[in-house]
Amino acid sequence: MAKILLIAIAIAAVFWLLRNHRRRANRDVQRPAEPQAEDMVDCAHCGVHLPRAEGIISGPRYFCSKEHEQAFHPKR
Repeated sequence: MAKILLIAIAIAAVFWLLRNHRRRANRDVQRPAEPQAEDMVDCAHCGVHLPRAEGIISGPRYFCSKEHEQAFHPKR
């Protein structure tokens, strides 16, 4: 009977140690930084919204593609 009790205590101790180790490992994992919000602009030709970094700048206006920039300024 003492052997069974000793084995049960040993198994419980192993499970407890593993659970604590997993919790500590999960807590120590660095979470990726959340992406930063980016300013949105709208195309002067069609009005679609796009991130400022993806827009094509022509003077004070933004465009979603070269075709829309050329359509907005046909004489260029």
